[in-house]
Amino acid sequence: MTSRNYRYLPNIKSRLAGFFAFILLSACQPAGESEAGLIKLAQTDAVAASQLASMRLANTEYDAALYWFRQAALLGDSQALAHALQLQQRQQGRLATAQWLQQQLAAGDISASTVSLTQRAELGLWPDKPFKQEPGYQHAQGCKLTLQPVASQQGGVTRWLELQQQWQNDKQLAQLPVCFLPLATVNSTVLACTEQSDTLLQCQYQMLDSLVAQGTFSQLVVIAGRGKASYNNGILQLPDNASLALLRHEFMHVLGFIDEYELSYAAAQQLCQPGHIYPNVIIGEDSRRYKQRWALAGDAISLTAVDTCQQTAQQAYRISHDNNLMRSYELALPPIYVALAQQILQQPERLMPVQYYFAYLARQQQNWSQWQRHMQLAADWGYIDASKALALGGDSASAR
Repeated sequence: MTSRNYRYLPNIKSRLAGFFAFILLSACQPAGESEAGLIKLAQTDAVAASQLASMRLANTEYDAALYWFRQAALLGDSQALAHALQLQQRQQGRLATAQWLQQQLAAGDISASTVSLTQRAELGLWPDKPFKQEPGYQHAQGCKLTLQPVASQQGGVTRWLELQQQWQNDKQLAQLPVCFLPLATVNSTVLACTEQSDTLLQCQYQMLDSLVAQGTFSQLVVIAGRGKASYNNGILQLPDNASLALLRHEFMHVLGFIDEYELSYAAAQQLCQPGHIYPNVIIGEDSRRYKQRWALAGDAISLTAVDTCQQTAQQAYRISHDNNLMRSYELALPPIYVALAQQILQQPERLMPVQYYFAYLARQQQNWSQWQRHMQLAADWGYIDASKALALGGDSASAR
């Protein structure tokens, strides 16, 4: 596995303001040619194509400007290529930009020598094989739970390294015996994460099959793309501009904590079953079983009604009086939640490993060798449902 350190690339920030100022100034210069003549000349002349792009940009004709910047880039103008990449990111997003650039490089229409390492990293087109490594984090008390972080673009790489350091500096999170393996990078065109900020973030997780099959971790952290964060099936998904507060909230979901705001109808139907006990929420008012489950004294909890199950006939109660991070991720993490997290981490085999989900994906494809491999890895983590599935074979309900 090839290793390369990208931490020392400068933080990549938007340069569009300076870019547009430059282009608008250059667009004011005399063309020296009629527009029709300039268009004809631009078919074979990079300077003419760049000039047309500047004119279109000055008139806020962004699609036309992008077309001519690309034309100039294809004619060998590296500065026009930089402008095209910036403009396309603004218009269509980073993934579409990376896909276009990858296509041009593969076809030989753009020389690899004209694309800088910084441009590649910004778009997530790493020059070597995927799964390059960055430093990880080992807890001094050992690793009760091990997570594998994955990023697809330089923004995610930079942000994850910041988050990892912030985790270590946080007095509460640093108490938890949790470890992060070295960060792996995967080409953005391979992981193909969505970029719509108002929808749930999704990626092509099956492309991480070989990484998951290494079996050295039980949970994935994917920091890539833009959209709403989530935790499902052993995958903690974050946008690449995530804050520590957002990571902390989603990590509590890894441990079984549920949201204390109103759930969607589908989620409420699944989670709000009478008598269900979560680390932070009781469905119904019977706290006796809860206190037995977590070995808590009678005065250790303070039942407070929450909106979690509003979509059902059930009433949910959190165990802490104060609003907290499970109500709104920016809020505080109550000490009792930290204590419960410590308890949960003493039995990490109860947490569903990501390999169990990848066994499900393999089953969908009728790939029984892959199913066997991933299910065995899940069983190796001590996950009881995986052991049952292996005992019954691929026909068991738990395997589905």
